[in-house]
Amino acid sequence: MMENWPRCLLPEVVTFQEGPGILAKDFHETGIPLVRLSGLGGYEVTLDGCNYVSEEKGTTKWKHFRLNKGDILISTSASFGRPAVVGDEAVGALFYTGIIRFRSSSPRLDEGYLKLFLGSQPFSLQASAVASGSVIQHYGPSHLKRMTIDLPPIVVQRHIAAVISAIDEKIELNRQTNETLEASARALFRDWFVDFGPTRAKAEGRPAYLAPDLWSLFPGQLGIDGVPEGWSVYTLGDLADQHTGSINPARSGDEVFEHYSLPAFDNGASPSLDRGDTIKSNKTLLPANAVLLSKLNPEISRVWMPTSAKDAKQVASTEFLTFVPRAPAGRSLLFAMFRDATFRQIMEGMVTGTSKSHQRISPPALRAVNALTGAPAIFEAFERFASPMMEQMLANRIASRSLAGTRDALLPEMMSGKIRVADVRSQASTSL
Repeated sequence: MMENWPRCLLPEVVTFQEGPGILAKDFHETGIPLVRLSGLGGYEVTLDGCNYVSEEKGTTKWKHFRLNKGDILISTSASFGRPAVVGDEAVGALFYTGIIRFRSSSPRLDEGYLKLFLGSQPFSLQASAVASGSVIQHYGPSHLKRMTIDLPPIVVQRHIAAVISAIDEKIELNRQTNETLEASARALFRDWFVDFGPTRAKAEGRPAYLAPDLWSLFPGQLGIDGVPEGWSVYTLGDLADQHTGSINPARSGDEVFEHYSLPAFDNGASPSLDRGDTIKSNKTLLPANAVLLSKLNPEISRVWMPTSAKDAKQVASTEFLTFVPRAPAGRSLLFAMFRDATFRQIMEGMVTGTSKSHQRISPPALRAVNALTGAPAIFEAFERFASPMMEQMLANRIASRSLAGTRDALLPEMMSGKIRVADVRSQASTSL
């Protein structure tokens, strides 16, 4: 049975403020950070991809846009994204146009419950209904003034926030773990294949820092070309096959696929994933063991590993190039190479096209580029080390996806009173 919670207009219990329209001419190399959309991808606001403005303007002209701990930020785009809370990292920063700051202004509204509401279906449905724009829809303060929120008793709000926050914290922990795992794999790749760390250490007489069987695989000297003796240069085409098999609506019928595409914004390399899509246009059908690489500028840092299950029905939009590793290279090596700064610099130098919106990489030219210097034994050793990290990343991602589905199903039911917090806790304890 649903409860008839009191309903009120948002401005009655919430203050909201859109970020200022700061121009590129006001950007500086240092100063006060300016939070961008890329900083809203996680549980807390980060300074990822931030610009800077001068201390003088940040403390005078835009001082009323400085962020406080606990502020809630969300995109004004109708693709929305999830709200993020200001933690220690972003305190004192400014927030850019396209982002709205929310705060509770009433003792009747718990801050934790407000964050959940801003990420809930009831909020997104209202935002979609009032948003404007023919291609990418947006909403702003004028729209928010017409939106409403249901207010359970404050004790109920806090109980709901506690249950859902526990799920969000587990999702955030998985995200942080994946960041650490990826950083470890990328650091290993850079040490072995870019900086040639083991060979340099041997040549300089420094102590071994790898296991003896692994240490013995690395040459003891650099050649006259500055790379380890005996190593070869490999093109991308030597290391991977580009998969171009496509599927269209006529072939797919009513089949349902996971669909990878580039979002309007994102906090890193991950694309959006639409579950339960039927095919509406030509897409690349993804084979097992694939790695996705964006061919569009400025998105060429977007790299993604789809789920590795052989029976997974997955497709990618044509803005992605799909590569499958070729022995002796493995999927982990390919992913780490694509994510390394050196490879991205190579790609940036290959971009063609007159307007920025149409700049892209030529796949044949990319396959022919000298991508990596190494040796088969080292490739195989890297895969032994990095593959468990990548598999754990995939497992964490799948777990987080399941948790997010549970959260998104529970939240509107709990907010409406149809499911009580006690019922959720009872079910959870029974399943343990």
